[in-house]
Amino acid sequence: MKGSEVRINHLILGFLAATFTSYLLLSSLHINNESTFMIIAFNFLFVILTFPLNGRLSRKLAMLLIGNFVGLFWNSIFSSFAAAASNHFGKSFETLHIILNPFINLIWIVSFWCISLTALSNSKTRSRADT
Repeated sequence: MKGSEVRINHLILGFLAATFTSYLLLSSLHINNESTFMIIAFNFLFVILTFPLNGRLSRKLAMLLIGNFVGLFWNSIFSSFAAAASNHFGKSFETLHIILNPFINLIWIVSFWCISLTALSNSKTRSRADT
């Protein structure tokens, strides 16, 4: 297989994994709608930006799974914080929460994407050093 065929296969498998994970999240009753939307956005952005790059497929899939857990953890903590702040400050905080939620979620998405790029580049340098 050529390198471009491998990248296309990785991209197709990544889209299938992201779709499957997104479907599981949508069918879960314990996740709120905001978290589900952000995880779906993360899955497809991660697949589009990371899966065409060089690196092992198993590492890419593991990073996608870890990213989903980080996103769920981040969104559950942020939702708890928003509920507590809304109870303390009143309904005016809910408007601020709606406006700031996508930007605050970008913090973990961009940070995790950078960490995953580092993990993929480390695997490439390790494989070169082994040869």
